[in-house]
Amino acid sequence: MSDLPPADWYTDPEDDSQYRYWDGSAWTEHRAPRHTQPDGRSGPQTPQIRRTGQLLSDMFATTGRRWRSWIGVALIYLAGQVTMLVLLIVGANQILRGELSEIWDRVNDPDFDPDSAEQTTYFESLELELSLANFAIILLGLLAVWITGNLMQATVARVAISDLKGRTLAPSDAFRQALRRVPRLMGIDLQIVSILLIATFVMVLSGIAAPVLLIPLIPAFIVGAIFGMVFVSLAYVVASVGPHTWSLRYGARLVRGRFWATLGRMLLVFVVVMAVTFVFGLAFTVAGSSSLAFQVVAQLVQTAVGTAIAVMIMIALAIIYHDLGGESD
Repeated sequence: MSDLPPADWYTDPEDDSQYRYWDGSAWTEHRAPRHTQPDGRSGPQTPQIRRTGQLLSDMFATTGRRWRSWIGVALIYLAGQVTMLVLLIVGANQILRGELSEIWDRVNDPDFDPDSAEQTTYFESLELELSLANFAIILLGLLAVWITGNLMQATVARVAISDLKGRTLAPSDAFRQALRRVPRLMGIDLQIVSILLIATFVMVLSGIAAPVLLIPLIPAFIVGAIFGMVFVSLAYVVASVGPHTWSLRYGARLVRGRFWATLGRMLLVFVVVMAVTFVFGLAFTVAGSSSLAFQVVAQLVQTAVGTAIAVMIMIALAIIYHDLGGESD
């Protein structure tokens, strides 16, 4: 007869702050925060989401504790942004046959009149070089941002979840582990784009064929967008740290019965960080200049601020995912 204990939830031998499921012969990857059930049974209680004020406080605290990890991956993402900006400028300039700077100066001239004979003649005289090579340059720039953005998402989520469990994950280890998750995150991007394209197609087709169908479709689209925001946000964390399953479905299962509480916390975080973004954007608008150099510098600074804010949003989502009882590797 076997001396092994029966299948049940037990204290995780690797982390005594969690329960881990023993299937009767080996430990599984199923974990849950360690709480005592109201009836005293051994097993995980339904996880509780921390209050909104505590969520914001922990978001800022986690940002401060692991700032070295955030800076490292943020610099990689910023490098991707700079690469995209440079390649977009180069590609656009080649498409416009070297006239990009002249067009910029004309458009930003205080006396610019698009209806004047001079401007009309100039713009009609432009010739475009619509070669595949020029568009390939632009696509490479967009690909750089796509990959580095998903790399940042995976790295931030992994470091944040590790911090929440009281562990320290070295930036190099987090980066190496995150690289393996980038294809999954890119897959979610493609799924989201596909869903949006299908929804847009249905809306347009309904508007052409039977406009009366837009009456129920528009509210349905809005409701779907609200629910989708929660599921998609959690799906990115699942793809970054969670089990190898369909991330959107797993995210939807996590918020079952706690949707409105999750949505409220997410909206609070988005409102706070968007307010900060608005303040910075307004400051650059007031101090604006028509020179191309100023616009490039302003764009880079705003990108840096936007990156920092994106990191904080990712940390907040990782905290919510952890509070909901999401699994991690």
